[in-house]
Amino acid sequence: MSTNSKTSQSANQGASARLKRILITEDSPVTQDILKLVLSTKGHEVHIAHNGKAALKMLLEEPFDLALMDYHLPDLSGAEVVAAFFKERRPDNEPIFIAMTADPDAFNATGTVRDAFVRVFAKPFDFNELLDFMGTLATGAHQPARARREEHAAGVAPSAPVNSPAPNASTADEEYEGTPDRVVSLRARPSGYEHNRPLFWPQDIGPAGFSLGARKHMASGGDYDMVVVSEPARVEDLRHLWSLGDLNLLPIIDETGHLGHKADVDLPKIPRGSAERIVQALVQEFAEARASVHLEVRQSDDLADKLLASLYVRSRKLMPEFSGASPRGFSYNVALTESEVRELTGRLETDRLIEKAFVDRLHGCPACNSVRLNVREECFECHSPNLEETAIIHHFKCAYQGPLQDFKHGSDLVCPKCARELRHFGVDYDKPGNVVSCLACGASSSDTAVGFKCLDCGVHTDGDVISTHDVFNYALTDKGRAFIEEGYIVTGATQNQLKFADLPLDLVIALNKAARDYTESARPFCLVTIGYPQRRIQLSEHGPRLVELSRRQLGENLKNYFGDAVTIRQGTDFDYLLIDRMAAENFRANIETYDEAAQSSLKIDLAPRFSVFGPGELFG
Repeated sequence: MSTNSKTSQSANQGASARLKRILITEDSPVTQDILKLVLSTKGHEVHIAHNGKAALKMLLEEPFDLALMDYHLPDLSGAEVVAAFFKERRPDNEPIFIAMTADPDAFNATGTVRDAFVRVFAKPFDFNELLDFMGTLATGAHQPARARREEHAAGVAPSAPVNSPAPNASTADEEYEGTPDRVVSLRARPSGYEHNRPLFWPQDIGPAGFSLGARKHMASGGDYDMVVVSEPARVEDLRHLWSLGDLNLLPIIDETGHLGHKADVDLPKIPRGSAERIVQALVQEFAEARASVHLEVRQSDDLADKLLASLYVRSRKLMPEFSGASPRGFSYNVALTESEVRELTGRLETDRLIEKAFVDRLHGCPACNSVRLNVREECFECHSPNLEETAIIHHFKCAYQGPLQDFKHGSDLVCPKCARELRHFGVDYDKPGNVVSCLACGASSSDTAVGFKCLDCGVHTDGDVISTHDVFNYALTDKGRAFIEEGYIVTGATQNQLKFADLPLDLVIALNKAARDYTESARPFCLVTIGYPQRRIQLSEHGPRLVELSRRQLGENLKNYFGDAVTIRQGTDFDYLLIDRMAAENFRANIETYDEAAQSSLKIDLAPRFSVFGPGELFG
């Protein structure tokens, strides 16, 4: 190894030790992935902010040694974030700021704020150059905090590191973000969870969201294996579980009994001696099931994907439970509202990821959709339910028919038409039917109308126009299970945003170099991903060995076809081609030719799906 290489390696090791926590503020998913991959492999603890507001929040709440800031962001610019940070920060909190921008001239026009940045890197930049500069930071050429620079200049011993607690901060209590008047002790943990990492409601997650302690725990890479509801909670209170990572895939342990079938364990209904054993077994089952969920699905922000993964991990159907407590008359066994479930299941059924089975048909109020209705017989004329049913008397002698009350004369029956007394049933008269009389308006009819009166909003609806909606249960289809285990390729979807977690670092570096060459000399390139939507079927029909050999041969065929112009790497679910001097539109125009070349001499048809990305689609 050369002296320069040893020096660079030593500097990088020093950078990872001194600049441990790094915040990347970048709205491009591709750039996020590349930076995170490169820096993580060098031993840094990397955190991502997708916009300026999120970056400012994280900078004020968490200690960072280095912040890489994109200048152009969708809300606040990088300069605005830094300016706001210096107004609100603690004196001991000042990371080193590095700017990233495709428009250095615009950044240089930001005025005095630019002085807060120790370096500006023009996009796309050389990662080796960035790493080397970080190595110089590790030598002490730049200090992470202004206070440390002043202490160093004065010859005073360095103060506590940035990531140490503030001198007056309490480690026993954490405040909920946004609720400074409410403090809960995170040390006060219920017993029985000594072997687990529980997320408690409302101690760790409450109506205002996650506590600062929970946020810091997750931001530092910590995880949880269950959610414990220790005080009465509504479904809406647990909505935050669906907003961050895959917390929705943790078992919900309800100590209060208020969540009912929306919880995975209703502790009050379990014999005390069996509770710990049942909880431990469930935690283990959930952990094993989560491990089978594809990374793309676990990282998805789409609520439909999260619901699908929840059903998979819980190994159950989405079932309705009928209850008069809900205006809709039922609720599903998941910690989501019924309106959310209705919208999400519609999408998933369309994609054939779930299938439904009929359970019941409910009538609903057209005004408020409540199913809490009073169903009643009522008058056709005035809709009053004040009805009385009486028998019809038919007098044989004069053929007169009328309601019973028309014939009553004291205790006798007397025909109102001919005034003859009716003494014997079947001889003098009979009762051919009944008539319904409205005591409100006096109308009579042989039948009644059916009406519905909403118990929630009071709206009346005729029975012949009342709306109905069917209630179903839902189960994962084979395609749905394959989607959970294999990822988006099962649905035939192409990659809209590249994920570089499976890529070797050398291909990531090569991609960034190609982007620099394109910027400096307009040298074209394209990145092609190859997915295999039929992989699950092929594995069952041909076995993993033949499928894997065919996939490798496909890569060799493309390597032979494109020669030295192509760099090929195989990922977990996709294969990747970086083709030098070829524009994306040229590849798309000849994609059938390249498909034929790729599959020549293969024993099985892999049915590959090509997705092509040019510089603008990758870094725009």
